[in-house]
Amino acid sequence: MNQATRQLVKDHIQFAMERKIRSMTLENPFDEDAVLRNNPFGARIVPNEVWLGSKFERSFVTTLGQGIFEQLGKIIAVGSGAHAENQHTSVLTLNTFQTQTIEQMVERQGAVRADSVPDIHREINQLMSLSIDSTVRVSVISDLYVRRPDGHEEFYSFKTVKPNKDQSAIAKKSLLYLKVANPDCDAYFALPHNPAGEGNSYNTQSHKIPYKYFDMDDTDFVLIGSDLWNRIGEDNNTFDELLDIFEEVGEVTRARIRSEYFGL
Repeated sequence: MNQATRQLVKDHIQFAMERKIRSMTLENPFDEDAVLRNNPFGARIVPNEVWLGSKFERSFVTTLGQGIFEQLGKIIAVGSGAHAENQHTSVLTLNTFQTQTIEQMVERQGAVRADSVPDIHREINQLMSLSIDSTVRVSVISDLYVRRPDGHEEFYSFKTVKPNKDQSAIAKKSLLYLKVANPDCDAYFALPHNPAGEGNSYNTQSHKIPYKYFDMDDTDFVLIGSDLWNRIGEDNNTFDELLDIFEEVGEVTRARIRSEYFGL
């Protein structure tokens, strides 16, 4: 990242954390009476510090999941020289045989156990071979859209690192619609970090739902952690630089949270 991009990323994270700290300390502070009322057994045997930390953690995870990462992706992509948009709408034309098959394919994958790994290359080739005169227009909203200086298009569907069945199914449909309508584009299922740990296979952790729809090790269609951020930034150092910026912001926010929220 160049210096201007680093500063924009830092400013965005700082702004999000400032809002979160203000919300948790002033607008929606911890309510000990509410814990006692809503969880009368647990509140009597577990110290308040547990509930205090749990409240902040849940709220913080929600904040990160509500567009922060896709917005950072836009900043980083623009900094690399690309055009980028969040919540980009693509209006696509497919034949009705293709759209019906996509719906049936994804529904079928969701209804059975993931005993075999989906082969998206094969699925796309199958869909491309389907022909009928009747066509339909389909709208797909991408969390991040990137158009490189050479005109190449990339579509990213950002999800939480342990997406549920509905989130995974929607992402799969969107990817197939995009790739069938425009085979030359890149379309990705995007997870900001790897819950199994960077460098490990996603399969080594317990959450298996996405495997119904994706081969989570296939970087042609699934980008996780460093693969994602380095692709967006078109630089193998982007992920590490992003972690460094979070660490830098955290030097301030960690101290503030300890003081202003936990009263330490």
